[in-house]
Amino acid sequence: EIKKEHDEFRKITDEINETTDRAIKTRETKFKKFFINITAHHESEEVVLVPKLKEKKETREMGLEILEEHHVLERLLDELKNLPVDDETWIIKFGVMKELMEHHLEEEKEEISKEAHKQFDQETLDKMGEEFEKEEKKQKEKLSK
Repeated sequence: EIKKEHDEFRKITDEINETTDRAIKTRETKFKKFFINITAHHESEEVVLVPKLKEKKETREMGLEILEEHHVLERLLDELKNLPVDDETWIIKFGVMKELMEHHLEEEKEEISKEAHKQFDQETLDKMGEEFEKEEKKQKEKLSK
């Protein structure tokens, strides 16, 4: 589920990255969708995953790092949201955000997921997965208003 979401984030950011300054509507539409989905994803991680990671000394630093990376991505996303998509700096800023996001997704997959599977039993992981999905649905509804 999360892997599928990460793939979707990569796909839509690739599509946006390939647009020209003239593709205003396409950029706006795709960015709005991306913004809602990635923000809901981050919020859900912060509600469900981060507190669990911060509970254990082996994963505490990872939890704190997630929050810092989210903070940087959110600043860039806010700037992108408030800048006209045909501004010449928009796609440059978007590219920087995309690189940071890809680094963050890679870390989630390679380090955080592996460590979480070491530190938590399957029942806990399943429960976290269910809570994450519920929270994400709630966040998407809130953001779509």
